Amino acid sequence: MRARVSQQRINIMPDVPIVEHFKALAGERGYQTLLNATLGPMIESKHLEADRRRIIREEIRAAERL
Repeated sequence: MRARVSQQRINIMPDVPIVEHFKALAGERGYQTLLNATLGPMIESKHLEADRRRIIREEIRAAERL
């Protein structure tokens, strides 16, 4: 279960096809909830990707010194 985090109200102007896409996927759940659920993991995956790249670079440098 995901820990509850505070939310902040914002106003954004996404393109109409984006809103239509999320509304179609969301059904009863609410498209804003689905949009939020999509953005969170996307941000986390970018952090993980950056960390993996950093670790790989460090490992390559260490191997080159051997």
